[in-house]
Amino acid sequence: MSGIVPPSSSLWIYNYNVTIDVPLGWAVKELIVRNNNFRYLDVYIVCTVYKLTSLFHLDLSDNGLEMVHPTMCLPNLEKIVLSNNNIFRMQEKSRNLFGNLFASQTKLREINLSNNRLLEIPKNMFKHNNLLERIDLSFNKLQQLHFDMIELNHLRILEVSNNNIKVLDEISINSLDGLPSLGPHIPVDNRCLVKMKSNPFLCSTCACKSSMQWLVSLTKLNIEQHNLVCKTEDKTFIKLDESVTIRIQNICNRKIIIILSTVCTSVTLMAVCIIGIILKRRKRRLKRQRNMENVLARLIEGEGQYEFVAFLSHSSNDHQFVQDHVINQLNENLKLIVGTDRDLICTGDQNYRPGFTIHDETERCLNRASVVILLVSNNFCRSQYCQNEMDKAYLLGKPVVLMLFGNVDEEIMMPTLHGLYKRDARILWKIENGQFVLNTTWENICTSLLEKVAI
Repeated sequence: MSGIVPPSSSLWIYNYNVTIDVPLGWAVKELIVRNNNFRYLDVYIVCTVYKLTSLFHLDLSDNGLEMVHPTMCLPNLEKIVLSNNNIFRMQEKSRNLFGNLFASQTKLREINLSNNRLLEIPKNMFKHNNLLERIDLSFNKLQQLHFDMIELNHLRILEVSNNNIKVLDEISINSLDGLPSLGPHIPVDNRCLVKMKSNPFLCSTCACKSSMQWLVSLTKLNIEQHNLVCKTEDKTFIKLDESVTIRIQNICNRKIIIILSTVCTSVTLMAVCIIGIILKRRKRRLKRQRNMENVLARLIEGEGQYEFVAFLSHSSNDHQFVQDHVINQLNENLKLIVGTDRDLICTGDQNYRPGFTIHDETERCLNRASVVILLVSNNFCRSQYCQNEMDKAYLLGKPVVLMLFGNVDEEIMMPTLHGLYKRDARILWKIENGQFVLNTTWENICTSLLEKVAI
């Protein structure tokens, strides 16, 4: 019945139900309906009692067919040909119907779905067709073969030539390995022939290794597979044999070498950097140690700016606090660390010479000390003399350390003092149970002062 419908016409049947409730009395065994422009056959057939049992071969190829309903009522059908159609449309729009296209034809021995632009085959497409001997999926756009084959005990030919298979993934390889009639233990006459020629196989990267190894093992089982080729790194095509697996292994080895080289280089650079940092820190530590030893030696000699460790600037209104809590404790701890019996703290009250100008005495005492300690309080912030001492210390480039006494109002601080207050860590006095208590230790204060001198 091929070519009956004129080329200018086409048949489209949508959502059509047919019930067979009488015997058909039809003895046709083979029905060939090619090239009739049967585009859409959405016909749901109800055949509870009466079926078309005589038909063994149905050919609907070359029709541009986009849809054919799975319920065909052909229980004895052994061969169905749907090649050269557009079944991919059914796959796109009715995936469930496409997946069950052959579910009711349990006696099928041959299925031809070639040249239908199919992108994939559903996992359970042939679940109910364990008598299949030949499946033709050639000239489609398959990239992988993820459908189950473990029940296809009688399959002798699987045709997947001229598809778009580049690299067989693990699922595809496992599916193919599940074929009962594929393997070296199967007699040659009963062995399945997997036809895979004219696929764009790749052998250009390490990722192709498993796929190529499997295909090479396939060529050993099936002599026809010796014409398989794959595309190399330089875009040329070579015959798929043992040499391909060696070539890919070399690519993998090269990749490993590159990775190892990169890792080794990175580790070496990291080690060099770490060693460099360690050596630099050690050099700095040794330099600080040498500087500290040099400072201590000069403080013991007591000449020039090393006569005193620090000049203590404070308001006269805070004199009693300084005498009771600061000057003696600071002096004694510095003497212990430096290793000398002479005083190492200079103050205006103790070291200014009577009869000389305050300006000159301030400069003289500052020149004899290495560091300046500012006992900052509200009294200090309001004192012009204290501000002059701080300005003079800045002009002479002396390191400055802040010691805060009481709750100091930031708004009355001089700009320079406020900048130091915000920037540097300071020594704090707090009151606990009516007693003045340091927030740190005298040892830490003295060590910090000496480190400031050694910088």
